[in-house]
Amino acid sequence: MGGHQGALAAFAQIAQLLGLSAELESSAYREGGLREVWRFLGNNDKQLTFLALVVTLVFSRIPVSDPEMDALNKEVQKLTIEEKRLAIQKLKREIGTGDIKDKSVSDVASLVDGDVKVVTRRSNFYRQLLGYDKVTALSLGDIPEGADHPLIEHRVERSAFQKFVLLTDKLPLEVVDPAQLEIIAPVLKEGKYQWKGAYLGERITFAMGDEAFKSDVLTGKVSFQHGSTIECVLNIHRKVDEIGEAVITGYTVTTVLSKSDGGLGQETLQGKRHRFGKRQSEGQGKLFGQP
Repeated sequence: MGGHQGALAAFAQIAQLLGLSAELESSAYREGGLREVWRFLGNNDKQLTFLALVVTLVFSRIPVSDPEMDALNKEVQKLTIEEKRLAIQKLKREIGTGDIKDKSVSDVASLVDGDVKVVTRRSNFYRQLLGYDKVTALSLGDIPEGADHPLIEHRVERSAFQKFVLLTDKLPLEVVDPAQLEIIAPVLKEGKYQWKGAYLGERITFAMGDEAFKSDVLTGKVSFQHGSTIECVLNIHRKVDEIGEAVITGYTVTTVLSKSDGGLGQETLQGKRHRFGKRQSEGQGKLFGQP
């Protein structure tokens, strides 16, 4: 089935996030609909059972809100990668040699469910399932050793498949304020042309969205020389590719704060207004006890 690879990729990512070494072995299809058994192979049976239960929940628990809100926006959620790793390690230690608790599985599944790669690959899997009209539902469950069927099956009806599919590949806008850009090639004529510059040592092209600054450049009020830089508010546009990697699709300078030819920067009028508004906003946040 076309979704096979998408599911495999998601399982591999989940195992990696949990720090578990496991291989998947697919057996022949069984009777009773289209039934396929995947064996998790490794050295620790308890951890493999735990992995299977987490995978089952991640693939069967229907998102409670829009998929892009649950997945893409979680890419910038409060938990850092390190904090997430420590939380998963703590839950794994709690499992230890004791019984696997439903709450532990659910907690880890919730953490894993915030991973963009997992959710993107799961989305690909369900999108491909939607292309097969004969697929009316998906059932998942852990089959104990020696049994023919899972003790508990998690069933996802076809009507819910769409809820797992991401409606957009765009990630939340990343705003860098302030950002330092070296100007390599400004645009000196009217039109929607891209400027060229260097940001964090990398050459980039970007759109100049500061109309006042563009006007000053076109009228000759602002000129450039080798080494000219601007301090600005930089918007970085991103999306996730088909395997869940975040890729940059473009840059936009919304406000030029100051411009320098090697010495002290010359603050722009719009830069003064922006900084004043920012100070006012930060001051109000402290006044009302916001972090």
